Amino acid sequence: MRKLFLFSFLFFWVAGMNALAAGNAKPLDYFLDDIPYADEVPSPEEFLGFQIGEWHLHHALLAQYMDLLAESSPRASIYEYGRSHEHRPLQHLVITSEENQQRLEEIRERHLQLTDPAVSGDLDISEMPLVVLLGYGVHGNEPSAHNAAPLVAYHLVAGQDDYIEEVLDNMVIIIDPSLNPDGQDRFASWVNRHRSKTLNPDPSNREFRDVWPGSRTNHYWFDLNRDWLPVVHPESRGRVKAYHQWKPNINTDHHEFGSNNTFFFQPGEPARVNHRTPQRTDDLTLEVAKYHAAAFDAIGQPYYMQQGFDDFYYGKGSSYPDVHGSIGILFEQASSRGHRRETDHGILDFAQTIRNQVVVSFSTIEAGLEMRTTLLDHLRWFYRTALEEAESKGFAAYIFGDPYDRGRNYHKLDILDHHEIKVYELTEPVELDGQRYEPGRAWLVPLEQPQYRLVQSVFETVHTFEDSLFYDVSTWTKPLAFNLPYTTIDSHRQLRSLLGDKVAQPERPSGALHGEKAGMAYVFDWDEFYAPKALYALQRKGLRTRVATSPFHMQAGGEKRAFHYGAVIVPLQSQEMPEADVHELVRNAAEYAGIDIYAAETSLVAEGIHLGSPSFRNLHKPNVIMPIGRGTNSREAGEVWHLLDQRFSMPVTKVELDRMTGVDLSRYNVMVMVSGSYNNLGERGVKALSDWIENGGTVVAFGSANRWLKQQELIEMTWVETPEVDDPVMLPYSSMRDIRGARRISGSIFNTHIDTTHPLFYGYRNGNLPIHVSGTLAAEPTDNPFANPMIFTEDALLSGYAWEGYKDLLDETAGVVVHRKGRGNVISLMHNPNFRGYWFGTGKMFMNSLFFGGMIR
Repeated sequence: MRKLFLFSFLFFWVAGMNALAAGNAKPLDYFLDDIPYADEVPSPEEFLGFQIGEWHLHHALLAQYMDLLAESSPRASIYEYGRSHEHRPLQHLVITSEENQQRLEEIRERHLQLTDPAVSGDLDISEMPLVVLLGYGVHGNEPSAHNAAPLVAYHLVAGQDDYIEEVLDNMVIIIDPSLNPDGQDRFASWVNRHRSKTLNPDPSNREFRDVWPGSRTNHYWFDLNRDWLPVVHPESRGRVKAYHQWKPNINTDHHEFGSNNTFFFQPGEPARVNHRTPQRTDDLTLEVAKYHAAAFDAIGQPYYMQQGFDDFYYGKGSSYPDVHGSIGILFEQASSRGHRRETDHGILDFAQTIRNQVVVSFSTIEAGLEMRTTLLDHLRWFYRTALEEAESKGFAAYIFGDPYDRGRNYHKLDILDHHEIKVYELTEPVELDGQRYEPGRAWLVPLEQPQYRLVQSVFETVHTFEDSLFYDVSTWTKPLAFNLPYTTIDSHRQLRSLLGDKVAQPERPSGALHGEKAGMAYVFDWDEFYAPKALYALQRKGLRTRVATSPFHMQAGGEKRAFHYGAVIVPLQSQEMPEADVHELVRNAAEYAGIDIYAAETSLVAEGIHLGSPSFRNLHKPNVIMPIGRGTNSREAGEVWHLLDQRFSMPVTKVELDRMTGVDLSRYNVMVMVSGSYNNLGERGVKALSDWIENGGTVVAFGSANRWLKQQELIEMTWVETPEVDDPVMLPYSSMRDIRGARRISGSIFNTHIDTTHPLFYGYRNGNLPIHVSGTLAAEPTDNPFANPMIFTEDALLSGYAWEGYKDLLDETAGVVVHRKGRGNVISLMHNPNFRGYWFGTGKMFMNSLFFGGMIR
């Protein structure tokens, strides 16, 4: 009965779609060459019941068609490399000749040997197949990309001519049909349900304006085209692992941009290429571009290159390949957004945008076929010269690791492992630059390894730039992002003495309860990144908890231990459940969060505050609400949601601004306000917010949300104005974009001084904390010296680009300000602490604001 219902549903659904789409379909030969196709392989139209371009494809149909192609032809095989957050399959359809399919694993293993300088010199590349990976649609609202995938796949799988046979004999083509299936489905649902039978191209039509937060991003509102390096999300983690299983020679990245553009393909701005990318890579990208130019010239499609887009940040799909011996290619097609749209160049049909993506897919394949041995040799050359460059450096390795926080250490190791960077254990303790590094809490990354260029990219600080415009961030020094101690090992002799076993695969920290059932309390330090996960788990079960506002030393868990500011105790006396149940909950929390908790038999300590001291403050479970919607920063909101949900298993109630006046705020004790404007709250909403703070609520406000709070007279802040620019009376008009674009702070890292005795910085041991800064928002410290727990240092810029006039803009300004209002607090975080889900260094500060913000006086 279920199958009959599904068949009936699909029959009537397709029939309805066909009725609506009548007269709008393009013939197959509009997209593909008019050649014979194998009868046993269904075309997209035969499978879907409508032609590509008539409707926006939902991911389920796209995935099913890829499966069908693999079932229908010996040229194709398919595998799943991961699942999205919403559990949609992430697939690679592998297309090559039937003979190559039968020895596919042998081809893959031999291809990977090109990246091993120890054996690559002996390989004969004359008969080796080239590997091309075609990646479609990392942004859900750029639909021409993933809607082109079935056409390209069908042509290669079913096409019957000599040229296709030559291609498949000499190439392995991997199609990733949808890099962001969750975003794809959000967007397809929006445009399809606003589609009319009579297509309306008016740009004001609702079809072209999907609602906040839009469909560009994944489930948690992250831009997956910035996640190739951080590998925060399952889509990226699976994709990067799959990338390294093949290490393709060409990797395409199909996108869309504004509707009034034409078509862009790389190379991008010549001066905006990462300095770790060899010139040879740029030269080969330009050679490949000539094939795209010829293909577009043949159909009269305007295009451009070497302008507007950079190739700097290695966390994007078109630049990550460049640091792996591949040719990464960004394609940007003017977007129809819906089905038909008015543009400056006339009417743009969805089908036309898809056709252009198909055209450049095949021009890429043509380039790969004709440049096959050159590109195979480039892969081999890239890794050989990487070792040669490493040998010429003035130091031997990086060493990193935090002695107190296994969680941040683990996540750093996990990222390095995903990128196949070789990491080694430390054999013995060593002190360098005043920092002690211990085995099990510190690791070594030698420079002399095939991934040398990527190693340098993620560890180095950058201060000089050929160009001053950045499409994205200008630095991504991972140890600074994680707030991990790190330095270099200068001597190869010292490296050899310290080098232990290679880390096979990082393991998440395991936690345990130490000691028998407590006689007085259970205690754990706050240094561990995942300590908040344990605390929330205990609070959720109804246990009372307290936090230490001073350090103490005591016998706990059978040994004498020192506990720092922010240590948490779970007293036995005041709980509303049997001691045996408390013990079991504490043991479970330790294992669940991966932290160590210690049983204490007495309140008596050897040094510091005793466990019954009033210097322990009562804690309350954070009940978090986050206003969202039009005017607020969806990226930051998604980062908060992801951090709380995925890292700490904490709920956050997300409420649209225009619904806030109907919400009972007394249910919540913490409100997170990401950057943006909150004018949609209206006067009633502002009054309710003010009263809620006065009655004890805590607001944690990011960036420009603090400007709005000041405008509403909810906080007092003095802004630091950007310095006036003394321009001459006349400058070349042609330079306006470059000059104005350079006057910014472009995703850089700055140093701050923090008060580690302040509740917002419990769990920090170092008095300096690097933070990520984008933009020029700056504020003066308040007159209350106890309310400025983070201040930017002098000469604060640690890495990245800041315009000369802004390099000292943040020096000695406030990084965090605490405002007391009635019985509540507003905590002003001047910059986003959760940047892209991997800024673990300041993530603890944000979590402290949720758990401890209400106790600040």
